[in-house]
This record gives sequence, C-alpha cells and structure tokens, in this order.
Amino acid sequence: RRGPARRRRGATTTAMTTTATTTAEEERLANDAKARVQSGVLATFATWFDHRGGKIHERVRMTYRPNFGWSLEADGDIADGERLVSLPPKLMLRCDSDDVSEPLKNVVDRVPNEFWSSKVGLVLLRERVAGAHSAFAPYITLLPAVHEGSPTFFPPDAVRALAEYAPIVQQINKRARFLGTFAGNALTVDDGESYVDEAHPGRQRVEMTIDANALGWATACASSRAFKVGANSAPAMLPVIDICNHSFNPSVSVRAIEEGDNAGGVELIARRALTSGEPIELSYGNLSNDELLLDYGFIVKDNPFDCVKLRWDLKLIELAREIGGLAAAPIGAATSESASESATHLDTVAKLAPWQATALERIGLVGDDPNVELSVFGAGQVMDKKALAGLRVLYSKSSAEASRAADAPFGEIDADVVSKDTEIKALRTCMSLLALALGNFSTTLEKDEELHDAATSPQVRLAIAFRMEKKKVLAKSMARLNESIERLQRDE
Repeated sequence: RRGPARRRRGATTTAMTTTATTTAEEERLANDAKARVQSGVLATFATWFDHRGGKIHERVRMTYRPNFGWSLEADGDIADGERLVSLPPKLMLRCDSDDVSEPLKNVVDRVPNEFWSSKVGLVLLRERVAGAHSAFAPYITLLPAVHEGSPTFFPPDAVRALAEYAPIVQQINKRARFLGTFAGNALTVDDGESYVDEAHPGRQRVEMTIDANALGWATACASSRAFKVGANSAPAMLPVIDICNHSFNPSVSVRAIEEGDNAGGVELIARRALTSGEPIELSYGNLSNDELLLDYGFIVKDNPFDCVKLRWDLKLIELAREIGGLAAAPIGAATSESASESATHLDTVAKLAPWQATALERIGLVGDDPNVELSVFGAGQVMDKKALAGLRVLYSKSSAEASRAADAPFGEIDADVVSKDTEIKALRTCMSLLALALGNFSTTLEKDEELHDAATSPQVRLAIAFRMEKKKVLAKSMARLNESIERLQRDE
C-alpha cells in the first residue's frame, strides 16, 4: 500500500556508478529471494485454505511484490457479479469464536470497545504463540513481521514530523498508553486444562505471556485487516480477502453468506467487470487520512474524506476575530437590540444573551454534554455545521435571527438564514480560525515538499505527506469560504 521509494539521481563518477549498480543488483537478488520464499509460503497457504473449505475464483491470483506485499489481481477477465472468494466461518479469525478459551475471552472482555483491534489482536497473538499447532498457522506466516507504516511503531523523527497536528498525536499517544497499561506488566493467559476435552481432542492448550510489543504487533495486524461485515457482527480477520488493497472506487465488495453450508461466512463479489492484470480493490470505508494512517499505515493523496479537527473555543474565536479585523464587531450579548437584558456568562471572553445561549444549546455547543469537536473539509460543506451555525448565533442581532441560525438543518454553507452582515462576519471568523490552524504548522506546503523528497526514512516521508494533506484541506476550505464572502459582498 506504500509506493516505492523515490529514486536518487545518478552518480557522476565511474566509481560511484559501479557502487550504485552493485547495490541495485544486490537489491534485485534480495527481492528475488524474498519472492521465492513467499512462493513456498503461498503453496502451503493455498493447500490449507482449500482443505478448510475456502474457495478462490480460478481467474484470481495472490501476488507478492517486495515493495508492496501481498495483493489480489485478476488473472483473466471476470464478469460483474461473480464470486471471487468464499470463506466458511472456520476460516474467519474472530474473538467471539467457540474455539476461544474462557480465560482468553475474559481477558478480551477487559479491553475497552474503542480498542476493538486489540480484542482481535489477543486472539491472533494466541494463534501465533501456538505456532505449528495453530489451526491458522499457514495464514499467520503471510502476515507482516513488522508494521512500518503504523504510527504506533514510528521512530522519534517521524513522530516529530506529526507533532504539529495535535489530534493525530493524541490518538497515537492514547493507543500507546493503552498498550503500555494493559500489557506493560507481562500479562499471562492460559487456556486451561478444560480447553482440551473429549469433544475437542484436536485442540492444543496454549499459555502465553503478553507484552506491549507483541500486542502492538497483533493489534496493528487486526486494525489493518479485520472486517465487520454486518451491522451486528464482530470484526473478523478474513484470509485472502484481507490482502485486497483500498480504493474509494472499489472493484469488489464483501457480503455475508446467509444460506447453505457456509452460512455465517463471507464472500468477495465483483462489483463490475475486471480485466486480466487489474488489481482487485476494496473500499475500507469513507475514511479520513487520520483513520487510514492509524489503522492501515497509509494515507490517500487528495482524499475526499480527509478533514482537519478543531474545537469550539470562545477564546480561540476571539483571537480569530482579532486577526480577521473583527475585534471591534459586536459579538454575543453586545449584538443584542436590547443590550440591557441580562447576559449569560459562558466564558470569560464573551457574554451571551439568554436567547443566544439557548440557540447554542440547541446546536449542541453548550449544555450538559456539549459536542465541541469540529471537522473542516476541503470540499462540499467545508466548515463544520456546528461551527458555522454557532458563529451565526454569536453575531445574531435578535432572538429571531439566532433561532433561524440554530434551526435544523443548521450550519449549511450559503444558507439564507441570517442577515448578510451576520453571515459575512461568521464566514470571516471561520476563515480566521482556519488561518490560525494553518499557522500552527511551522513549515509551508512548499517547504514540506522539499523535506518529503529529501527524507530517507519511509516513515518520515509518510508523516510529512500526512501533514501536507492537512494543509491542503485548510487551504481548499479557506478558498471556498472566501468565494462565499466575495459573492455576498458583490450582492450588497
């Protein structure tokens, strides 16, 4: 899923050219050796897959490339609607399986649901420890030994390259803290004597000691490969299907098998016709680059679902007003046509008229359980609806205007719900908030391009590419807001 490294420019002396040629030859030989090893691994896996009831379309092949890993490709023309892969339930690795011992289930249940990949990871780790005795041994040999793209395993220089975008660092730290807390003291799990009985004589009792590094590996495997097929189904690792790469324009989809001998299993179905040599790609979902990086270890350039995370903060809004030339513009209770009415103190920065506080509560920005997280996109509804609606309320001059701003569906860009003066001020404040967010980065987009091209570490290149995409989202959003402002100003 990660592109090949950028080639360096050719050497200028004979000696250096010879060295470069030798290095390239050594790399080719190493890749050939890897390919031969993987070919043997694939043969063993294919036999195992077939014996356990799995089916792969005769014109589908598993392909290994050293710089990309495993993937699925069409090995001939395939018609729309054809079934490409079929998995019975016993080929699905899941944490709610009857083959998971009670002691392990008890440990799995202790993992908070937000860390669902660690739940699956614990079961995967148990199978890895079982080695050749595991029913999934041939599948586990296909899994990556390391996860270079996962920010959980980033070296310090790559983490520093992400540091100026706080939301991603917070998520990385949150996951790392969980792994350290949950498995930091070498947790031991034993299947127990009762795991092997007359009804299950083929089982192998396993006792394992789990540390943070081992669970981190298994969690990264699960987060990047597990699927949740139905709304109420538990995530499961799906051999063969899980090597499909991602596309927002997928050629296949996964669906549950509801009838027949394989009921409870899953299958991979062609969504359109495929030609020979074409990659077979799934959509992992309409995910932002934050989600793709954290769970899958890659990002998508110009991702239409990428966003920048901000927070609703009156102090930050006041700072945005200052840099946007709006410091003197009335806000909050000061905008009221009845300035003498009692004001509500929601912050030391601003006083709100009671009807403004009520409108903000309807939007969900204040109250007992406010949602102050905001998302900014590069296209469409570029500004978070809560933010735009909230700013319209702050600049509203009457209870009627504030009520219109808070009416559902609130926050639509270019909606004619408040006066032009109020709308222009709200949009300009939005622009300033985004300018502040862009200013949190110490480098320009142009400088990041230079740093990206010069970086030798793939993790650093990935981290720089991630923050470049955030800057592009902010720039696109600001351009869209500016278009709306200019249109309103022309109409005045």
